[in-house]
Amino acid sequence: MGDYLNAKQHHGHSHGPQEKSQAVLNATPGPLLEIAKFLRSAESNLKVRQGVYDGRRVEYFKGKHAVNALLREPYKKSAKRPPLEDRDVAETQVIALLTQGFFTRVDKEPKVKALKPQPVQVFSPDAYYVWVYELHPWWSKLAGFGILFVIFAGVLFPLWPPFMRQGVYYLSLVALGLLGVFFGIAILRLIIWVLLKASTGRGGWLFPNLFADVGVIESFIPTWEWDVPKGSSKAKSSGGNDNDGDGD
Repeated sequence: MGDYLNAKQHHGHSHGPQEKSQAVLNATPGPLLEIAKFLRSAESNLKVRQGVYDGRRVEYFKGKHAVNALLREPYKKSAKRPPLEDRDVAETQVIALLTQGFFTRVDKEPKVKALKPQPVQVFSPDAYYVWVYELHPWWSKLAGFGILFVIFAGVLFPLWPPFMRQGVYYLSLVALGLLGVFFGIAILRLIIWVLLKASTGRGGWLFPNLFADVGVIESFIPTWEWDVPKGSSKAKSSGGNDNDGDGD
């Protein structure tokens, strides 16, 4: 569908799926950016591979795997992301990302890490795409500034007045306590999963988004989630299975 849809756009037809695709291409960058952030995050579980493109190491994926990721349950967890009714709509969003330059189509030969540029930038489910967009979470930037601040403050620590040094001592105790609580929750949820798996054959996670690439509050929402049994309608979803045996 992808090559056909893009070819119709190129020739200016204005009916059928092309109208939906054109509407996506004319959408504001906000929704597309949310989709790109999702696909670039670990939450999407997008099947990516490592390769070499233009002399640098990159991540690449198949077009159909990106569409599949948009149709799975994790995508629906954020209200910021535009709803996707079916596979055709999800594919038009991926086409829009390609058009906006979030990734670029490449050629790949079997058993070869090096990727070659593809002059024709149209979407095809079985084609390969290299990420151009890099996701830099806000907390990574904040952490960088925080590290610099801590180093600078540590150098000046002998010059601090006594009340500030005592305050830092108490703050460090609080930080260690919070870190201990975090690791305690992580260990507890693993123990619960193992016990449930051993006794009922089905695991469940306390705070399933604890390690997901989401905000602090979202990490604790929902409180509980059962593992989805393999072969269930929810596990299959309309997005299909990325483990399609194609080897790439």
